[in-house]
Amino acid sequence: VLVNNAGINRAGPLDTVTEEDWDDIMAVNLKGPFLVSQEVLPMMVGTGGGRIINIASVSGLYGGPTTAHYAASKAGLISLTQVLARWGADHNIFVNSISPGIIETDLTREELRTGGGKNVVGLTLLKRPGQVEDVASIAVMLASDEQNYMTGQTISPNGGSYFAD
Repeated sequence: VLVNNAGINRAGPLDTVTEEDWDDIMAVNLKGPFLVSQEVLPMMVGTGGGRIINIASVSGLYGGPTTAHYAASKAGLISLTQVLARWGADHNIFVNSISPGIIETDLTREELRTGGGKNVVGLTLLKRPGQVEDVASIAVMLASDEQNYMTGQTISPNGGSYFAD
C-alpha cells in the first residue's frame, strides 16, 4: 500500500502567486506523488497487485479564490489517480484518492477556532471541521482487501461543503 500524503499550500489571491510558489506547490503536491508512484508500481506488479491512495483536497474538486496553485495541484492529483487506475487495473492495482474538506489537525486547530478557518467551517452543512479519523477510516477501507471493486474514484469527506449556501 502506498499513501501519497505530502502537501503544501501558500494561500493568497491569484494575482500574488509567484512562479516560485506555483513550482514549489506542483513539485510537492503533484510531481512527488507521480514519482513515488512510478517507483512503486513495478514492485506492485511483481507482487501481484497493490493499492495507491492519493490524498488530494476538496479544493481539487472546486477551486477557491485564494488557492489557485493548490487547487490546480490537487485537481492534477485527482486526474493522476484516474490515469494510474486505468494503468493499474490490468495488474490488480487499485488507485483511489481522498479529497478532504477542512480537517482539524495540530496545524489547523488555532485557525479553525479564531481565524478564516472558522468562516470556512460555517460554510459546511455540518458546521464543524472533520477529524483526522474521518479521513483515516476511508484510507483504511481503501487499503483493505475488503474493498475490491473501487478504483479511479475520489471520496470527499467534507461535511457537506458542496451543499451549503
